[in-house]
Amino acid sequence: MQRTAPVLLGVVVSLVVLSAAVHGQAADAIYQQPKDYLLEWVKGLALVMALSAVALIAWTLVAHRGRLAGFRARLLLFIGVCCVPFPAVLMSTAVGLEQSKAITFCNSCHLMRAFVADMRDPASRSLSALHFRNRYIQDEHCYSCHTDYGLFGTVEAKIGGMSHVWSEFAGAGSGTVRPKTNYRFTICLNCHGQSSKFIQEKGHAGVVNKVVSGQSVCTDCHTRSHAGQPQGRPS
Repeated sequence: MQRTAPVLLGVVVSLVVLSAAVHGQAADAIYQQPKDYLLEWVKGLALVMALSAVALIAWTLVAHRGRLAGFRARLLLFIGVCCVPFPAVLMSTAVGLEQSKAITFCNSCHLMRAFVADMRDPASRSLSALHFRNRYIQDEHCYSCHTDYGLFGTVEAKIGGMSHVWSEFAGAGSGTVRPKTNYRFTICLNCHGQSSKFIQEKGHAGVVNKVVSGQSVCTDCHTRSHAGQPQGRPS
């Protein structure tokens, strides 16, 4: 027994070292962005609260059957039906709106797949593809360029997106996607306006003031398209 223990210990250590090496190789081979632990925590908390509400309601119905008109039973049901689910609904809504910024969410809509495919196409010369390929935007690429909906923009955008669902499943409309309003090009300046590459470009002299005042737009020089038409190179 005394001779076996060191052998087993050596085997365990070897397996740990081997698994660590394999894990390191996998991490080097495929880079994965770190998780948003706050988002994961909120999702877990919302799920726990929802399950707690269900459990509280079920327990109250069973433990107080025949006495549901009593104050204690009504109080517990009120907590289970109204108090506990309310923050769970708020957190779930916040998580849903946050996750709707991801490219995978946009790509889940049939009408948007052509735009996402063009953006991911290595041969595409569209502005969206160039931004994506060169990682001018690090994450939430679609949302970063189209977050021009105001204070309640995400909710408004998702409500407006129901028209796409109607077009897709009910066969109404043309099934095409058109911008709701003229694009607000000051969004481009959020990234480009103070970058050294943008400032050093001679053709950009005075362009910031013109864009802000509405006298000029970026597509005067950089053709706007998601569909692979010839584009000017973004700076």
